[in-house]
Order: sequence, then structure tokens, then C-alpha cells
Amino acid sequence: MRKTHGCTVANLPAEIAHLLEEIQAKDRVVQDCRSQAASRDGSIQKFVKLNGVSQVNPKEELYTKTILSHYDKAHTFQEEKIGLADRAAILLDRQIKRLDLKIRDLQNEGAIAIDPQLPSLLNNNSTLNSRLPPLLTSG
Repeated sequence: MRKTHGCTVANLPAEIAHLLEEIQAKDRVVQDCRSQAASRDGSIQKFVKLNGVSQVNPKEELYTKTILSHYDKAHTFQEEKIGLADRAAILLDRQIKRLDLKIRDLQNEGAIAIDPQLPSLLNNNSTLNSRLPPLLTSG
């Protein structure tokens, strides 16, 4: 995994694309785990339908362990996907805040007109601000 501490506006699209690609790759693994678990569960269900519940399935214990293992693996990858999505959100949030600060600086310098209707995360009265979650302040 690449470090994203020094992300700039220029490489932000590449960083976000990289994180989304990692999320997609992990999602494919999750889907495979679910498919494998469903397949094993289907085998257990088929045995029960053919032989009844009183007949012991010799592979049920192995299949049950396999199913649980696939669900554990899927859960782990889901947690990793959440972490990657959080990192992408933090990167975007930081860039938006930097851009807002630059716009405010340019307005203070008189380089651009002050527009109270301009959406900003820094302006508590902004309509954009009321629709967005609060800024993440981590690091």
C-alpha cells in the first residue's frame, strides 16, 4: 500500500483511484468468499433434502468449518474496505478544506470577490455546510 500523507491536488485523483481499485479488489475477494460459502451451504442443504435430517452428513463438519472460514475472511476484507474508504474520505476532506482556505485567503487579499453564496466548509451559514457531515480532523 502506498502512503497518502503528502497528497496534493495534482495527485489526488490518482490516490483516490488507487484506493478505489484496492476496494474493488477486496470486494471481489468478499464476493468469492460469499460464493464459496453459499456453495458449501448448498451442498449441505442438498444432502439433507436427499437423505433427511436423521442421516449424518459425513462432510457437514468440514463444510461448516469452511463456511465459517469464508465468512471470517469476508468480514476481514470488509473491515479493510471500510478503512480504505475512510482514508479516501479523509484525503478528499483535507483537499476541500485546503481549497476553502485558499479561496478565503484570495478573498482576504482582494484577488477574488467575497461571495456569501459561495459554498464553503469554513462558513457555518453555508447551505453546503448544512448538507455535509462535519470535517474530519485527524491528521
